[in-house]
Amino acid sequence: MIEIIKTKLDTETMMSGLTWYVIGQPKTGKTTQLSKWSKIGSEGTIVLDTDLGTDFLDNANVVPILSIYPPKRKQRDKIEVVPPTERGYVYRNGKHRGQPMPVYSMGEIIQAMHSEEGLPFDTIVIDTVDKLNDWAEAQVKAELKIDELGDAAFGAGWSKAREITLDIVAEFQNYVKRTGKTLVLVSHSKETQITDNKVQLSPALPAGLGKKLVAISDAIGYSTVDKETQKPVLSFEAYDERTIGSRIPNLHNKVFEFDYNTIIEAALKPSNVVNQVKKAPEVPSTNGATNNKQQTMEVLNG
Repeated sequence: MIEIIKTKLDTETMMSGLTWYVIGQPKTGKTTQLSKWSKIGSEGTIVLDTDLGTDFLDNANVVPILSIYPPKRKQRDKIEVVPPTERGYVYRNGKHRGQPMPVYSMGEIIQAMHSEEGLPFDTIVIDTVDKLNDWAEAQVKAELKIDELGDAAFGAGWSKAREITLDIVAEFQNYVKRTGKTLVLVSHSKETQITDNKVQLSPALPAGLGKKLVAISDAIGYSTVDKETQKPVLSFEAYDERTIGSRIPNLHNKVFEFDYNTIIEAALKPSNVVNQVKKAPEVPSTNGATNNKQQTMEVLNG
């Protein structure tokens, strides 16, 4: 007999094993805020830095990631993995400036994640998924011996690159679900476009990959800076033209200061006492109805 599980919404326990997906333009506070996306701040967060963009973070735990697989070299009569400190990178600042800097591959991080010790952090941040996809596309081009992904028949190039990226994300997502930790994915957003008087907003990724990442994420937020306060904010306001939103009831269709404690506190509060940063003004939609959707970007970006 199949045992049926009767569900009951419990926001406090619901907050473990989640996947957050944050998109936004560069320099809007994504990496800074996400480097401390844990109840114990930066001490509980590890940033897998694929863009080498963490030089200005303070007290963050960072692992530079430069490839999907570790580079190899021929030593005498055998092939060996190049040691992390011999991969051609140096510290660009700090007391070790100019000295060899260890850099890693996603494969090595996944191997460490599945080891007996695991990763001793509450939150894993992949910053950015965009670069991970770039590596996947380059790998597919090399394997298929093509110059562009579109040169492969029947869209096979795009499909193969998408699956490589999704398989890597799945490794991390399965890990956090099993251990009750948190995964954060980061992407840049495409340049904002207005179509039918509505803002189009999505990750700066191939459409199929972007849609799939959104589908497997529990909360998708858009990072920007409030023009009045100059503070970073995170918007979960969703509608058809914006691939953002949240399965967490108290966050859905709201805007908050981009701060871990603020957002988690809002997620756990009774829904009738949740306060957001600011509300988009009501404007007429193209079909004559009144909504808050079309001017959201204007409210956040001025």
